[in-house]
Amino acid sequence: MKKIVLGLLMIGTLFGQVNSVLTISPTTSETILGNQSLAFRNPAMNNLNLDSTTNISFTNVSWLGNIVDDMGFNYIQVRNKKLDYSILHFNYGEQKFADETGFVQGNFSPSTLVLGIGWGTNLLHKGEKVDSISIGFRGKVVYHDLYLEKTEGGLFDVGLHFHKLYGMINLDLGISNVGMMTKMNGFEIEQPSALNIGFHVPIKDKWNIYNQWNLYDGYHTHGQGVSYNWRNQLWVNAGYYNDVTHDLNYSSVGLDLKIDRYKIGVGVLNGSDTHPLKNTLLLTINMEI
Repeated sequence: MKKIVLGLLMIGTLFGQVNSVLTISPTTSETILGNQSLAFRNPAMNNLNLDSTTNISFTNVSWLGNIVDDMGFNYIQVRNKKLDYSILHFNYGEQKFADETGFVQGNFSPSTLVLGIGWGTNLLHKGEKVDSISIGFRGKVVYHDLYLEKTEGGLFDVGLHFHKLYGMINLDLGISNVGMMTKMNGFEIEQPSALNIGFHVPIKDKWNIYNQWNLYDGYHTHGQGVSYNWRNQLWVNAGYYNDVTHDLNYSSVGLDLKIDRYKIGVGVLNGSDTHPLKNTLLLTINMEI
């Protein structure tokens, strides 16, 4: 690992920011399209899984490659009918532990584990199902293990999906990361609760346009993307993500390739030479059973 003073986590102010891992869009397609988490993982979308096919996807990402060489995450999601199950394991890389005199006593590898389960169904109006509107919920258990400090908590998301408004617009609304987290080392752990608004416009079964806004406490982010579908076998994706407050802006490009029951997504994040996410590679493999 490249030398970093006490790593990225062992600075007191970052104890309150460790939950930022919950804002990551963990699959390749959504990340490359500007972090379109609603269009791909809104729990209300589970209501549209009408067949008995089970989808299993695995994502592997090396994170902040311009700074360290052993940080990254693995993400697994299983979707079947109206339910989805997910596991996110983020490894912050090997860190050095020192006592109050600065003497290095050993190494450790802090990590975060997020377990989630989501469910979606039709919205009801006067006891009748509304075919064009779905509602969904996702519960998450979060466990941070930073070696000297460990904490856990429970969070949930709520989502609405409006299917083909005016015959062409898919609108998604969500509230994410609401719940309770215990303190860590006396620091309040900031919850990245947000109001999420996104829309997806398919055009002639070939082009797809995406936009999503995430409204946090005191700042907001915006992602946009476009995808071209060739014969439901190859998808060419491009996007742009913008966080003005934290000066985090980058473009992205990628491909999705479907072969029989498998779909492979690859992508890369771009940025300036000093951007910590520059040249980040993403790989997702999806399998239908």
